[in-house]
Amino acid sequence: MSNEEIINNGGTEDNLTMGDMLASSFAELEEGKQVKAKILQIGKEHVIVDVGYKSDGLIPVNEFLLPDGSLSAKPGDVVDAVVDRFRDGSGTVILSKLRADRINYLSVIEKAFREREFVEGRIVQEVKGGFMADIGAEAFLPQSQYLPEDNAGTSQKKLLFKIIKFGRNRGEIVVSHKLAVQDKSRRIKQEIWASLAEGEIRKGVVKSITSYGAFIDIGGVTGLLHISDMSWGKVNHPAELLALDSEVDVKVVRIDREKNRVSFGLKQLQEDPWLTIEQKYPIGSEIHGRIVNIVDYGAFIKLEEGIEGLLHVSDLSWTRKVKNPSELVAIGDSITVKVLNIDKNNRKILFGLKQLESDPFAGAEERFIPGAKITGIVTGYSVSSFFLELEGGAEGVLHKKDIYWTKRINELKGLFRKGEKLEAVVLNLDKANRKVHLGIKQLTADPWLGEIPSKYSAGTIVNCRIVRVVSFGAFAELEAGLDGFIHISELAAEPVETAESAVKPGEDKRVKVIKLDLEGRKISLSVKEALYEADKSEMKKYQDEAGGRSTFGDILKKT
Repeated sequence: MSNEEIINNGGTEDNLTMGDMLASSFAELEEGKQVKAKILQIGKEHVIVDVGYKSDGLIPVNEFLLPDGSLSAKPGDVVDAVVDRFRDGSGTVILSKLRADRINYLSVIEKAFREREFVEGRIVQEVKGGFMADIGAEAFLPQSQYLPEDNAGTSQKKLLFKIIKFGRNRGEIVVSHKLAVQDKSRRIKQEIWASLAEGEIRKGVVKSITSYGAFIDIGGVTGLLHISDMSWGKVNHPAELLALDSEVDVKVVRIDREKNRVSFGLKQLQEDPWLTIEQKYPIGSEIHGRIVNIVDYGAFIKLEEGIEGLLHVSDLSWTRKVKNPSELVAIGDSITVKVLNIDKNNRKILFGLKQLESDPFAGAEERFIPGAKITGIVTGYSVSSFFLELEGGAEGVLHKKDIYWTKRINELKGLFRKGEKLEAVVLNLDKANRKVHLGIKQLTADPWLGEIPSKYSAGTIVNCRIVRVVSFGAFAELEAGLDGFIHISELAAEPVETAESAVKPGEDKRVKVIKLDLEGRKISLSVKEALYEADKSEMKKYQDEAGGRSTFGDILKKT
């Protein structure tokens, strides 16, 4: 009775015995036919099966081996097999399970081809124009459809393929690895874009770094991590924080689906430290930080990640004139400073170092009364002044015009030594510039108010020494620290073309004081007037000797 007769007579497929199924499958057993085979016994070389034939069938045992060497079969299992051949004499049927598996898998491959799905496989052999691949059936992979970067170890690696041509006969299946990779990448990208949302955190890989940011791949979609979104603090270059091919967690901050652009943030993974800056570092508090950068106008101090502030050069010292912060601090130094001001909106914080100490200029009006005598220590000098450290650290300024009453100073270098103690008189306070102006000459009486007017009144004849000759005259030393000036018109009895032709430095001359300028503190001298006075004196002498009868001509004859 056939299977159909059993079912038609009220039976079901469950009523069919294995023998009925085998009898039905092998009614006409022939080579190449696919049949059902029941495993009876497993031998060393073959698996003995019942195919409903007059003799048992044999399937090579290696066709049941798994990759780990174990068998995928046991007695009682029913498998698909293809009649390979009949053994002469005994009539034993030789079958192949692998051939049946391949035939069955062709349907799977055909479905993947029609639905444009991926299949997995391995490259097994290089042939002319490409490779032979095993995808459950033999397939040809053209060289142009294989991605070169995956050449290494191809026979050991499972690859994705797309079937670009299908046929059931040998050589009619053609696959593409390139299209599979591209299609998979496209699908992944579409899936990521579909699920991407602002505010979520994604894991990515740094693909490239530029001066303005880094491009991060989150598994098929690449977006920009701008340098401004890397840290709440200052970042000079993205390479300070990121390295190529390194993994990094980023936050999706902006999505532009029209332009297919996404922007990531790194600093957004943490709370903005500036939100609580005023509570954490209140104005007036003393805090600890580290010097991270030095510029001409100050030093930048880092308190924590994202918080940096400026220590201005004017807030380094109360007394010392600091031209560059590197005179006092260096990059990497740990430092304690006072918080002077916080600009939360502009993310700026200002520190002070000198404010850790009391202001030495505080109470200066009571301590430095004009006219009072004080002592100070020389700390340095400029072109025109010496600087002194006074009591309490205040700074005193001694201008060169306040060192001597009469002596002319051309250069300060070497006049006083650094560290030398000087006595001076307080002249005035410069509150705006926090300076105490001092004078040394004021320790003695001003000679221009007494001694000089009485000694060098106009008309006085005195001796001098030429110290310097200039184009318009000569400077002459009357005494130590006191000079006078002789105009070119007063250098000789007769007019001269140049001052150098009339006098020489070091030459002694007798001169007449022709003007005493007390307000301008200048003495004008004349060689010509002194000669004239000498002539007058000589003439009077001769007249006196002659009883007043000699004439000027007589005097000239005698001389």
